[in-house]
Amino acid sequence: MLNIKIGCGASKITPGLGAFMAGYFHERQATAVHDDLFAKAIVFDDGKTVAGILACDLICLTSDEVAKIREIITSKAGINGANIMISCTHTHTGPQTRIFRMPEGAEVTLKWLDEFPEMAALAVIKAMSDMEPCIIAGGISYEDRIAFNRRYKMKDGTVQTNPGYRNPGIIEPAGPIDPEVGIVSFTDKNGKIKALYVNYACHCDCVGGTELSADYPGHLAVRLKERLSDNPFIHFTNGACGDINHINVQSQYHRQGHEHSRWMGETLAGDVCEAFKNMTPLSNEDVRIASKVIQLPMRDDADKKVGVAEIQAIKVGDIGFAGIPAEYFVELQLDIKKRSPFKRTFVSELANGWVGYIPTKKAFAENMKDVPSEAMKEFDHKGYEVRSALSRGFLPGVGEAMADTAVELLEKLKV
Repeated sequence: MLNIKIGCGASKITPGLGAFMAGYFHERQATAVHDDLFAKAIVFDDGKTVAGILACDLICLTSDEVAKIREIITSKAGINGANIMISCTHTHTGPQTRIFRMPEGAEVTLKWLDEFPEMAALAVIKAMSDMEPCIIAGGISYEDRIAFNRRYKMKDGTVQTNPGYRNPGIIEPAGPIDPEVGIVSFTDKNGKIKALYVNYACHCDCVGGTELSADYPGHLAVRLKERLSDNPFIHFTNGACGDINHINVQSQYHRQGHEHSRWMGETLAGDVCEAFKNMTPLSNEDVRIASKVIQLPMRDDADKKVGVAEIQAIKVGDIGFAGIPAEYFVELQLDIKKRSPFKRTFVSELANGWVGYIPTKKAFAENMKDVPSEAMKEFDHKGYEVRSALSRGFLPGVGEAMADTAVELLEKLKV
């Protein structure tokens, strides 16, 4: 029975040349467009409840920008904007999205940011006019060749982030990756694959430079549409990749740039195609949503507003989607998946806001002795992520608090 209707929509969100770009400790302005950036929406409707996931090719969005998008969705799409999970792929070759980090002369960027909420909401509006019943199926593939935990135990007793290629002081990675490539297919009544949802965890920091690009998720979408005769809509969300990137420190080669990004996208596309060999039907019954705004644990002298976070969960049949508004450590994602009551659980980081890096208790313990809590002016290899969290006032246990809330919401939806 086809109980749930599915709609898809995309809107181009590429800024103009000259826009300031996000992701590093030095200013960059866009000099060219290598490939366009998009906001992509997939919307679910069971006849009673409408929910959706909107993914943007951006580094992150503040909760204020998320609120603007949701207001437009509510007024123009005819649905409750709060039911849309709004996440970012975390590309480092997109525009700056945080006003407080805009340098002088950022008129092009500010103009784009003012127009962006309408552009993003348009993807949901398009999806609402594209609704049709679909059969849902899920599959899993595994990919451990393109993503690496970027924190390493060192011979001097420290744990360092990105310690460098072939560094003789490296002992071993300080944490895991999540090699799971999660896939959900939506097939229409004529047997055509209407859409594919793909979830994988790896930083979108493969390119660098000053050309605008969606990084490897953009190449993944292009390659899948080439490979699959149904030409489906491709929807990608990034998992918890706060401590995961593309750098293989054991390699003698520095791998970066558009070709490496393309290779990662093509590799993932192959994994998705492999997953089609083990796709299994999933429930197509109901859509439900739950969210909770929590105050994250912070020092007494910290600005508590920084630690206000919305955790959201969406149920689509047998699938649970969890949205976390942070650059989240992968062990926390693995914990959520392990405790989730759903057959398939997908964690999307940088969803519904941005509170910065959120490490595990273990990572805090490993790095706090070696880093101060002052904000960084350049990359701190002895604890970049933990120092970032400390500078915002977060306390150990902040990541686990978010995971507990996500699991609580997933369990609430499963009942």
